[in-house]
Amino acid sequence: MSDLFISYQSADPLAHSFQEQLREWAAHDWEFPTISFHEQHLSAKFTGLHAATIKRRLRKEIKRSRRFLVIISRETWQSEWTDWEIATARQEDKQVLAAKLDSTNISPLCLLEIAPAWIDPFDPQILTDA
Repeated sequence: MSDLFISYQSADPLAHSFQEQLREWAAHDWEFPTISFHEQHLSAKFTGLHAATIKRRLRKEIKRSRRFLVIISRETWQSEWTDWEIATARQEDKQVLAAKLDSTNISPLCLLEIAPAWIDPFDPQILTDA
């Protein structure tokens, strides 16, 4: 079980470096939440052959977490995976957090419909306190 499920675009270098930063914070601060990641690979089709298996695994991870954080990257706004993860987090009654690493990135519409808690991703205290 993790305290924080994090969804991010693995192809985005900024999101990947942020993922590394989160791992470092978690390794050096015992109060930092335990984390699990879903690296969104744009090549994994939402309706492809393995989609049902991936969705079952993700639903289980989201259900086991306390909070859900989506990192908004350049491609996030058009990701069916992101929309599905956000909807699943809401169905499971998880607190949804959102962060933009670049202010020019577009948020998915489904995220705006649920009014997530927007956070400063560069402040580890926010994730510790939330």
